[in-house]
Amino acid sequence: MELLFVLLVLMAVVYGIVKDYNPQAVLALAGMALFTVAYWLGLHPILPADKSTGFALFDLFEVFKGIFSYRAAGLGLTIMAVAGFATYMSHIGASQSLVRVAVKPVAGIQSSYLMLAICYLVAVFVSLFVTSATGLGLLLMVTMYPVMRNLGISPASACGVIATSQAFEIGPTQTNAIFSAGQSGMDPTSYFVDYQIWLVAPMLLVTMVLHFFWQRHCDRQEGWDPALHRGEHAELDEKGADEVAAPTWYGLLPIIPFVLMMTFSKLLVTSISVSVEVAMLLSVFIGMLCELLRTRSVRTAMAGLSSFLDGMGKVFGPVVALIVCAELFAESLKAIGAIDTLLHSASNAGIGSGLMTLVMVGLIMVAAVIMGSGNAAFLSFSTLAPAVAAKFGVPAVTMLLPMQLASSIGRTVSPIAAVLIACAGIAKVSPFVVVKRTCVPMAGALVTALALNYLLFM
Repeated sequence: MELLFVLLVLMAVVYGIVKDYNPQAVLALAGMALFTVAYWLGLHPILPADKSTGFALFDLFEVFKGIFSYRAAGLGLTIMAVAGFATYMSHIGASQSLVRVAVKPVAGIQSSYLMLAICYLVAVFVSLFVTSATGLGLLLMVTMYPVMRNLGISPASACGVIATSQAFEIGPTQTNAIFSAGQSGMDPTSYFVDYQIWLVAPMLLVTMVLHFFWQRHCDRQEGWDPALHRGEHAELDEKGADEVAAPTWYGLLPIIPFVLMMTFSKLLVTSISVSVEVAMLLSVFIGMLCELLRTRSVRTAMAGLSSFLDGMGKVFGPVVALIVCAELFAESLKAIGAIDTLLHSASNAGIGSGLMTLVMVGLIMVAAVIMGSGNAAFLSFSTLAPAVAAKFGVPAVTMLLPMQLASSIGRTVSPIAAVLIACAGIAKVSPFVVVKRTCVPMAGALVTALALNYLLFM
């Protein structure tokens, strides 16, 4: 009976996600429903006897409160600090300066499709420090896009490259990477150095090569010859990003957290450690000092801190709350025995960890394409991975890493993803046209990730 109810609840969750209901509410209500059934059938208490309020309804919300307190004070704070830092860097114009500096060296390349491939690598490099996919896409549309168009690259090809700049969410300051590291029981720097980079480096090369050949193939199919369009001015449909007057050297500021975390780690200085939160806060105060020196105004320098706090607040609802609700849902599946039943059935059917990883990756991919959000897809379902991995006797990271990469790849081939809609709107092309330009390079990247993950870590 309980399995029938689990299936009904899962169908309701999928329906809610597909119909674009609030995912936090969908997951929270589903989790409470499963906890209630597990308690009613005597399968699992909502809370242990020593922690119970004495009333089952109150216990349900005590579980919610406990998860909320734990996550908000730990991982939630980390994610909010990253979001706040990104907002502050954009507020003072540092992110814009970094993008302008990074794009400038490629302007002299004369081969159109070689230029396109190199622009992709430059965009990925910048993505290490500008963590918002949409924000980075908008910045690149007003800096890199005109450069590519001037060399005769088609609008669709240029958008395809820019839209894939955040396709892997690499580095220790990315939201999904931070969450994946936490679920794997490691710090974000170790996750990046020991696992992520070994998959992502080959993925970048594969994607770059596929961009070169696929964009050229699509252009030829559509009759686009770069030689006939050299020197064309890129007419932008709208302003891509706010222009903030900032000196060129401000481009160094977004790099500071990354440098701090890589320096004070097992790579270099082992006697000192620095957390993500400390790195972000320190970097913000360095930025405030730079603003004081530049503007000679204490009021202006201090006022910038509000943008950091605003950035923290904006991510709390859509990301931190989603993590809490997803974890409540995952705990309810464990309580009712659904995870154990699933794994027992998989074992009897001869399904190993490799095939189960493919199933989890497929689930994340479908969710990301439907939802248009890598964060929402990954945070909704990744909480199940540690329990599944433990039952198969493999490290959680071996499942979480390809799932994390699949979530951002899935977003990059979704026509309703914010970054695709924004870039397509500025370039005056259809989001579906951009998806056609991103799907083949992303398919190659995903296959590469799965193959390397299996060979190296499983």
